[in-house]
Amino acid sequence: MEIAKILNCSRSTYTYYETGKTTPSISVLKLLAKIYNVSLMELLMDESEAGQLRDSSRSDSFDHIKYIYDLSADERLLVGIFRSATPEEQEEILQSANDICGLKK
Repeated sequence: MEIAKILNCSRSTYTYYETGKTTPSISVLKLLAKIYNVSLMELLMDESEAGQLRDSSRSDSFDHIKYIYDLSADERLLVGIFRSATPEEQEEILQSANDICGLKK
């Protein structure tokens, strides 16, 4: 499970978070919100409330965007790692990717 790897916790711990058997710390919740690119409030809402919030704020002009759940497991892991990184680490990741691809910033 990619998210458990990013959170540096066991798969069972993350499963307990998902099923409500245990509650993650506020720092873990903040990191999850960052990984999934949602507000902390949206992360804490139940599924129907969050869906209504997304539907009310989604614009047709963004239909072409590939959301994180449309990605492969490796792509989700990479996006999660990037989103959970500090700004300095994100810069290093981008620089490394540019170097690998032979791109210039």
